[in-house]
Amino acid sequence: MRRRAFRLVFLALAACGPASLPAPPPTETPRNAPEDIAPPPWPFADTILPAPPAQGTPTEPGSRSGLPEGLVRAVETLFRSGLADPRGLPYHEAAITLTTQPEGPGETVATKAFVLPGPDNGPRFGVLWNGLVAPLVAVGPPADLRADIESLRASDKRICDQQSAHFPGMPCIRTRGPRPELESHRLEQILPMQVAMLVQLGENTLARALWELWIAGEDLAFTPELSGRERDMFARLAEHFLHVLRDRALWAHVRGDDALALASLRGLARLSPALSARAAALGVDEPTVKLLAEPPGPLLADQEKRAARKAPAPKGLPSPLPADPAARVAALVAALGEVREPAFGRSGAQSQVLEDPILRALLAEGEAAALPLAEALANDERYTRSIWYEAHGIMLLTVRDVAELALDTLAADLPLAPAPPDETKQQKAARFREAAEKFKSIPADERWFRDLADDTAGPLRWAQAATRIVGPTDAPRRSPDASDFLALFLRVDGPPRPRFAGLASRKNPSVTELLARRMRQLADMKRHEYLRASCEMGLLLALWDPRGATRALREGTEPLRKGWKEIKDPDADELGPCLAVFYVARSASGDEKAFDEYASFIREIDPATVPPRAGTLLTLLAPLALRPTRPSIVAAGRAMFATKTSPWATRFRRGERDDLLEPSLLRIPGMRELVLPALEDRSAVGAIEIDEYGEAEWGLDGAGEFDREHEQVDPRDPGAAPSNSKMPLRVCDRVASVLAQRIGSAAPFRMYWIEPRRDDAIAAIRTFVVTKSESPRAP
Repeated sequence: MRRRAFRLVFLALAACGPASLPAPPPTETPRNAPEDIAPPPWPFADTILPAPPAQGTPTEPGSRSGLPEGLVRAVETLFRSGLADPRGLPYHEAAITLTTQPEGPGETVATKAFVLPGPDNGPRFGVLWNGLVAPLVAVGPPADLRADIESLRASDKRICDQQSAHFPGMPCIRTRGPRPELESHRLEQILPMQVAMLVQLGENTLARALWELWIAGEDLAFTPELSGRERDMFARLAEHFLHVLRDRALWAHVRGDDALALASLRGLARLSPALSARAAALGVDEPTVKLLAEPPGPLLADQEKRAARKAPAPKGLPSPLPADPAARVAALVAALGEVREPAFGRSGAQSQVLEDPILRALLAEGEAAALPLAEALANDERYTRSIWYEAHGIMLLTVRDVAELALDTLAADLPLAPAPPDETKQQKAARFREAAEKFKSIPADERWFRDLADDTAGPLRWAQAATRIVGPTDAPRRSPDASDFLALFLRVDGPPRPRFAGLASRKNPSVTELLARRMRQLADMKRHEYLRASCEMGLLLALWDPRGATRALREGTEPLRKGWKEIKDPDADELGPCLAVFYVARSASGDEKAFDEYASFIREIDPATVPPRAGTLLTLLAPLALRPTRPSIVAAGRAMFATKTSPWATRFRRGERDDLLEPSLLRIPGMRELVLPALEDRSAVGAIEIDEYGEAEWGLDGAGEFDREHEQVDPRDPGAAPSNSKMPLRVCDRVASVLAQRIGSAAPFRMYWIEPRRDDAIAAIRTFVVTKSESPRAP
């Protein structure tokens, strides 16, 4: 198939990780590294990690039959450079401490280790299969090295057999890139460091068996080690070793094991330049040399400072905390280096409830913590124990990062000056200092009322003040959008009580009068961002005073609708959904005729202007589902969806508006007339192909390479079509597939099924569409 070659390359790259660049033709680069240099000192000297007894001792000369000469030399060079030497050490069951969860303090994990000599009742250390010396929590009975290697080979065969069952004829894909400490310390997958350990131990037969399995089925482009060159083998082994050492340093720091983190970082600072220089001398390509030379960075300086303290900082919340408020805040800020906040490691951290006790205690201090936190945001470079997952790896957060999160939380009641473009942390800290000083003696509700009443405050501060006054206490920290407002109006228990409902007693002007005035002023500014702000101001007014807002909302509709029709800026596409919710807000204030105006508004919408973003269409069409029997709504729905020549129906038939296939939209008048004929249409519009590897691929005729979809065939599924088969993609298949994804287990559908099986599933989905009567829900 057309994408098979691309797919195989992608899978190989995914397995390889950060591999070296393709090697030149297989000729050995002349060695510039002297062979007879004196062994370097133990790279973990002056740390808690002892040197193994055989460290630095030359290897015994002898036959290495069957092993590539370049592999043997690479292993010897690596161990001379500082890799922990397991020779002469007993092999035992053991246990170590690892971080298995981002927010976890560390867990005891079973492993195997070459155990260093030591007292029975004192600290014990062992060399692990990833080449690291590690503190041992416990030492168990002797283990059988050969049996463990045979078990590893059997596991590898089992995994490859499973791959072959799904992808007949495809080479077994093994791990190529460096693995983290959590995966590399025990024998669960074949890794090159295990081969190096066996070579150093003189276990040539076992080393050869693992090596041949690891390189099996690969080519020179992805596994340069196939050439037998020492430089390629040394580069791969060094990369794996430094990666796991760096990984251990990070996670030891995160769980608070400062002694092991410092030892790992000091060793990394010595090993990185040494191994990089060795690699350069062997002729390794420049990008890999630079990768190996990467220093440990500022985390080493942070750990050195922690080690230099006369008294180690308490782990977690200081106890007891001072009774004096200022001293208490100072103690909590000083403890920010121990924050381990789970919200950072999860998606959507800004909407998480903060769990770390230090942060919770600081937030409980309220605005008394604002100025000290602003100082920390500006200047405190200490690292915390918190991490943040990024697209390209893991970032360890500083106190400045944590202080920023705490300040953003406190800012819910702190009117800030507008942020300048590309604001630095120092500038943000200055904004917080200014606001904290200005408002420290003014109650929160009064602050926001003054901003809303200030004619010179401007649109941003008016919008911020209105949101803070009206917004419910459980509102997200981010600014609400149209779908958030719709959810508030559709709550079964009614909209929540305004946050500062006590301001209802203010008169001349009242909050109602101010919100209506700002709504009109923002609409008069014409630009799309101000029109949207005007719309949202009206929604806040409807939440604040539903009955008192009726006239202002009715009068405010026409400027918004006129502006929406006149504005052609593509960035104004959010105004349409906001207007739809505006009509819902009017109905909540008792104005049911708003739905008739909405019916006229929605019929003017061009589907080409509605972006396919999640929630946008649902919000825009929600009023159609809220009043499905109202005559004006029935007429609008049927004109949009039941008329074959309407732009909505035309685009849907072309496969451009599959976002209409939402269960919550099936109540809209005309929607069944749009969907049901499509579920009965057997016209072929493309092809479904299943390749020899058991992957189904489909797309409309003329679809581009990246517009086609894929699904892995379950070989146990009796309804699956055979490999190397081709079937027509019908209109009903495309529509059923999208609906099934959104309906869930109530009506499953697989594109790789044979046609009769798909027809049965389509019949079940059709029944669902006919009988489904779901209440509208917020997107």
